[in-house]
Amino acid sequence: MKLRTLKLWFEFWNPKTTALKASNNKPPLKCYLTRTPVDDVTRGFLLLTLRHMENQLEITAQAGRPMLGDFIQINLFSTGSHEALLTSTLQKLAEIEGTLNLDDPQSEICRILTVEGDDSFEMSKPVAEVLEKALDISTLSEGYFEPFREESKNLDLKSLIRGYIIDQAVSFLKSKHPGLMGMVHLAEGIRFFNCPKRSIHVRMSNADIEKELGLFKDAIATTESRGNLYDPESATLYLHPLRHGISGRHTISVIADSSVTANALAKIGLYAPKNVVQSCVAELDAQIIVFDEAGEIEEIFEESKAYSFDQGHISYSSYGGNNRD
Repeated sequence: MKLRTLKLWFEFWNPKTTALKASNNKPPLKCYLTRTPVDDVTRGFLLLTLRHMENQLEITAQAGRPMLGDFIQINLFSTGSHEALLTSTLQKLAEIEGTLNLDDPQSEICRILTVEGDDSFEMSKPVAEVLEKALDISTLSEGYFEPFREESKNLDLKSLIRGYIIDQAVSFLKSKHPGLMGMVHLAEGIRFFNCPKRSIHVRMSNADIEKELGLFKDAIATTESRGNLYDPESATLYLHPLRHGISGRHTISVIADSSVTANALAKIGLYAPKNVVQSCVAELDAQIIVFDEAGEIEEIFEESKAYSFDQGHISYSSYGGNNRD
């Protein structure tokens, strides 16, 4: 068994005219993010709705390309001609992908991860930033984020790399056009930039239920798991079993400032115990939401509290000495 991640796909009618607008009389037009198979998995999907109560958002330009075995999609909502910017952004991302591609044994990151002994070597900026972030999160999560376990670097680290590429796309676009408004999506991660009010609807595959999540930060990542992934005979599975209380039907959504953080926390939310999950959320100023198999919110981890939802009743556990009611 392998970790089940959501792969999202846009279905647009006409990128030049499709409007996403909230109305009191009818629901807004929606961009459907349907999940396509990742390995042998296809369950559930996210329904994304961009809403703005006064102004109309219009998809003015979009571009995408294959990336790290998936597909990256950039959508802009600002007026003007942005084709050249999108082209240069994708070219920049392709260069970064070449150094961070864990499926290519000759990539810089693979060569560094397989170095033996104590030899010193130089690293490019993308590789150095990814490895530094991975080590920081591994320390913060008390080792439950395991990016460097022998022969399994293509799991946690690959998810973190996807988040890093999303963040780099946003940074590059904003460096060229600070006021540009849009979103970037790759595999389990989505990040908005300079957007007005927005929300994500999460629907489970086995229930006709949608949960609207207001995004108070720019990035969101969603991951599913099917059962206990612990297998000491396999080099492609996690060291740790799913944490107590998490079954193979739970879904984890993370809202954070950056996609690299959201992607990593999605894995921590599945495997680390509650106190570790809570400390990571507090340190990284993020939110983790756990959905049960019926699509109902079961737990929320945010700031200094962890909320549990049981048959309509809400309880919370506090961590640290500066908790708030």
